[in-house]
Amino acid sequence: MTLGPGEPPLQVFLIAGEASGDRLGAALMRGLRAELIDAGPEGVGGAAFHGVGGAAMAAEGLQSLFPISEIAVMGLAEVLPRLPTILKRIRETTEAVIASRPDVVVTIDAPDFGLRVSRRAGAALGDATTFVHYVAPSVWAWRPKRAEKMARSTDHLLALLPFEPPYFHRVGLSCDFVGHPIVEASAGVDPDDRSIRAEIGVAPDAPLIIALPGSRRGEVERLA
Repeated sequence: MTLGPGEPPLQVFLIAGEASGDRLGAALMRGLRAELIDAGPEGVGGAAFHGVGGAAMAAEGLQSLFPISEIAVMGLAEVLPRLPTILKRIRETTEAVIASRPDVVVTIDAPDFGLRVSRRAGAALGDATTFVHYVAPSVWAWRPKRAEKMARSTDHLLALLPFEPPYFHRVGLSCDFVGHPIVEASAGVDPDDRSIRAEIGVAPDAPLIIALPGSRRGEVERLA
């Protein structure tokens, strides 16, 4: 997509609710900038970003409406104490989307927060704004009816895994496979575990266990 001289920037409202989504959002911002040729001075061509994000997206120029640490929670034990704040932030984010009338809203993972905003803002904005969700829920593993629910509040879905789009096409939701960030992050990395063992000081014949507990603080604390 290329914006010609004199065209206003694409208005993009991003909503990331946790650290992993923040990293995806930052990469998306970089990708959009590379794709949209900036045809003139600031405010002409390119893309303008607004919304909710963390440190990685802030490094790309996003001024977050509030710290994502306020909503990066999971499980009843974490959600209940913060529920009034989370509900307040959903309202505030919805109001910000409606007030800014962006060309596209991209909710990144964290569907419990992002899709609530999409439903409410979409009811007010109608077809004037396109709603995209980045990271498909694992409907192939559990709760398959989430696909139908998502189709009611989202115009397009970006999936990380190549086998996911058909699960959403079945319910009438357009979906594209865009690749998993770990593939890009591991580009140029030696897959031979001997180099990894040498780097961290583990003998070639010693057991090597990798723990990947997640990205949320509570998730890491509990699983660790």
